[in-house]
Amino acid sequence: MVHAAGSLSVRTAFLALALMAALSGAPGDAKADASQLCRAGANLVLAPFDALLAPVIIGKDMYYGLTEIDDELALKVAGAVPGFIFLNGVQVGGAIFREISAVFEFIPGLVTLFREGSQPALYRSAEDAWALYAEQYGPCPVKIGISYNTINDG
Repeated sequence: MVHAAGSLSVRTAFLALALMAALSGAPGDAKADASQLCRAGANLVLAPFDALLAPVIIGKDMYYGLTEIDDELALKVAGAVPGFIFLNGVQVGGAIFREISAVFEFIPGLVTLFREGSQPALYRSAEDAWALYAEQYGPCPVKIGISYNTINDG
């Protein structure tokens, strides 16, 4: 019986040493990437502001269109009211697409926390367009009041 107890303790000590040796290896580089999750969270929270700020954004877009594009005065006057209504629909639709893309990016964003790299943005208009406020905080882009109308470069 003494022999069996001694054999068990040697076996246990050997397994403990092997486990310690396996776990004490040099740590590798961190490969987590939070950029997609940050983008999804920012889009979820900030997309409603694109719709709420639509009159301000459309006003800036229309001012640009009326002053910088060489159209006839009659065309500018005739198109102002329908243009405002149309651009309002474009702006609200863009905000809805931004919200939907955030929902679709959230789960893959959680997955990329545990592997290297991230996926490109699902809705590139939110990344490429000008905004009333745009700042990059590490991997988290913060854009409030994005214009989904492509005539204005900001």
